[in-house]
Amino acid sequence: MSLESWEEDWNMYTKILVPLDGSKTAETILPNVMRLARESTSKVVLLTVDAPGLDSKKAGPSWSHMGDALATLERPDAQMKAYMDSAASMLAGMGVEATTVTVAGEAAEEILIYATDNGCDLIAMSTRGRSALKRGLMGSVTDAVVRASDVPVLAVGPKSVEGKDLDGSIRSIAVPLDGSDMAETVLPHVEKLANLLSLDVFLLRVVRMVPWAYGAHERVPMDTTNIEAALELEAKEYLATVADRFTAKGITCRTEVLHGVPWDKIVNFSTTTNDMMVAISTHGRSGITRFVLGSVADMLIRSLETPVLVVRPL
Repeated sequence: MSLESWEEDWNMYTKILVPLDGSKTAETILPNVMRLARESTSKVVLLTVDAPGLDSKKAGPSWSHMGDALATLERPDAQMKAYMDSAASMLAGMGVEATTVTVAGEAAEEILIYATDNGCDLIAMSTRGRSALKRGLMGSVTDAVVRASDVPVLAVGPKSVEGKDLDGSIRSIAVPLDGSDMAETVLPHVEKLANLLSLDVFLLRVVRMVPWAYGAHERVPMDTTNIEAALELEAKEYLATVADRFTAKGITCRTEVLHGVPWDKIVNFSTTTNDMMVAISTHGRSGITRFVLGSVADMLIRSLETPVLVVRPL
């Protein structure tokens, strides 16, 4: 997607898919879903996957916060249905239309299939669920969904903190870019979120400083100051061009050029305040020595206390 063709020309977030497995940790995504669904009038589908090999006698949901009535239920499938119905009722009480669905199969595959076949335009999920091996829906499942989904994924990681969500303190969104068309595929989603949730936008570009180089015929260090200055100038000019598109649409937008290792610098910048989420494309420039946004997205989800929106270029 080039800057020239970037337009918010479709109605995003009409149906949000939320995989749950009965754990409290999986539910950490729900405050984000509630706010986004209310503002966009999206429908929410709560999905649970009955995975093969699941030990039904040990894999029931975490009921302690759901009330004593659930303790009388003996069948795990009945427990899960009651849990899902309760979650849907809670969302309905917050003004969100929610339905529940149960499917059978491998978790990541079924989530991806359901999202594609049923017109979901956002998957929202936690990266951790049940802790026991082979018992959880989340964790590595979220990793697989993020990497393979053609549908954008809103993820909260293992360090997520209550209140640092779209229904709490989030007031801004950081957007790492590397100058590639693929990285820019996240921009329409950023615009939509900024408008829906009144978020300020921070456009980031990380410049990796050029190490001292040596001449071809002599081991004499070459001064790379001019190269670094050129990279810095190019990054600033690029970000300014993108920022103009946001400000022209009435969105507060700032830019920042960072220096160093991409994911580390983005995490540091995003945690300078408690009110910043991140939106990123899963792939940017290609090549071993270039800024690969896919791996950066993985590190951000694992490192941040706030939500991360991941968009995979089609």
